[in-house]
Amino acid sequence: MVTLRDKNILLISPEPWNHIKVSKHHYAICLGKRGNKVFFLNPPGKKQAVLPTPYSNVQSIHYEGFPKGLRFYPRFLQRHFIAKKFREVEAMCGGRIDIVWSFDNSVFFDFDALPSRVLTICHIVDANQDFEFEKTAASARLCLGVTRGIVERLKKSNPHSFFLHHGCASRESIEDVEIQGNDGARVGYAGNLDLRYIDWNLLDRITSEHMHVAFYFAGPHSRDHEFVNRLRQKPNVYFLGSLRSEQLPSFYQQMDILVLCYLSNEYPDQLANTHKMMEYLASGRMIVATRTEEYQSLHDEGLLMMGQNPEDFLSHFRNALNDLSHWNSTERSTMRIQWAAQFSYENQVARVEELLNTI
Repeated sequence: MVTLRDKNILLISPEPWNHIKVSKHHYAICLGKRGNKVFFLNPPGKKQAVLPTPYSNVQSIHYEGFPKGLRFYPRFLQRHFIAKKFREVEAMCGGRIDIVWSFDNSVFFDFDALPSRVLTICHIVDANQDFEFEKTAASARLCLGVTRGIVERLKKSNPHSFFLHHGCASRESIEDVEIQGNDGARVGYAGNLDLRYIDWNLLDRITSEHMHVAFYFAGPHSRDHEFVNRLRQKPNVYFLGSLRSEQLPSFYQQMDILVLCYLSNEYPDQLANTHKMMEYLASGRMIVATRTEEYQSLHDEGLLMMGQNPEDFLSHFRNALNDLSHWNSTERSTMRIQWAAQFSYENQVARVEELLNTI
């Protein structure tokens, strides 16, 4: 029987440890709490180091990269260099690795190069993780994907492929954030404002059509961002800059509506399941979103509104504004929070454990 406890786990991430916390960081922290020794492998760089983190049983591993153009090498050479690098990483970690849990198919993409004793997991949470997709999937013991489309593609290479929703992170501490501006209805968005999937034309329109509503954007952006600079000129639009993760719950609670406004018809696969939606649901606040396939059932159940096109989105937004007391009632807020809570990272790790034993 496989248990995800008391193991040495190498977690391979495309984002470094010092990146704002995303799913890879939360899985590492959760696995560490279960008594595993977790080695969080940063993207390859120019130094080698094993550094502590603030979290129990979690260390940050820096390692030098592979030979340039490794993916074009003959397969026997690919395996040679992957096996060699894995031995080096094991030596840095000070012992044998039991499990490799990889979110990055651009490195260590052929698990057949690793010792047979190592249990391997290919976990795709970003649709843009499309480097050595098939090779990584085919050589993994277990494959996981956060959209049905990703899972169907994984299944073409590995029958042991399963859907696993995004996890829901619990906030370890909460800090208040002061929001200035309009005392009327407040609408919020939190996230990287340089993300190419944001529908800025739709945001431009919605902020102009509802001048009595205050719109707040929390997140980093480039200085010369055309749309940010355009919207900044409007008296009802506020840009707060980056907020720490500890400040986001306070930000959400001060909003009446949270929006996800993406180019979902242009990028349906990439936007089928955005992690931001899970974070919004955990706040309990009303959500108006563009099409996000994996949450369609929540639209059907009346826990959020989801537009299939820009006009549909605008119509839902107006309806939400007109009846905020209904959409933000204690009952509906509680239902959103409870729905998100079932996907806590502890529950997600338990689901992975169950899948490993099933196969």
